[in-house]
Amino acid sequence: MATRGRPAFQPTDEQRKNVEVMVGLGITQENICLLVRDRRDKPISRNSLRKHFKKELETAATKLNAQVGNFMVSTIFGTKPPNGVTPIRDERVRGRLGELFLKARLGWREEGRRAERVRNSRELWEAECKAHEDAGRDLDAKLDRLRRRLEAGKTGGSSGG
Repeated sequence: MATRGRPAFQPTDEQRKNVEVMVGLGITQENICLLVRDRRDKPISRNSLRKHFKKELETAATKLNAQVGNFMVSTIFGTKPPNGVTPIRDERVRGRLGELFLKARLGWREEGRRAERVRNSRELWEAECKAHEDAGRDLDAKLDRLRRRLEAGKTGGSSGG
């Protein structure tokens, strides 16, 4: 008995690598489908992508993050990078990568010539509340002093009509 219909899609190793990189870079499945072609040079469907590239879709972003992170950390510390990647020996580049890591992963920012940890939103909110409370107390105190002056007849303005 002969099989009917089109032949099943068979991904190549090159397609797997390309899908892995595209997923890692955050390219949408819809756009990946446009670039992955079947035997007839037609884009594959989203169902075919999910069926044949399940592993790549699930793990590619984490894998790329780990590879780039591993390279960055080894460069920052001056150790041998993974997978035979050429090491970066330029001290300025290593320093900039260290700064990038501190800013991106640890929430640091530059302030003047020193770096300090960015306060979280709760700390910022509490500081704003305290500033508003302090301003309110200052305003109340000024209004109270003005009221007492008015009551005592010491307004400082002319009383003539």
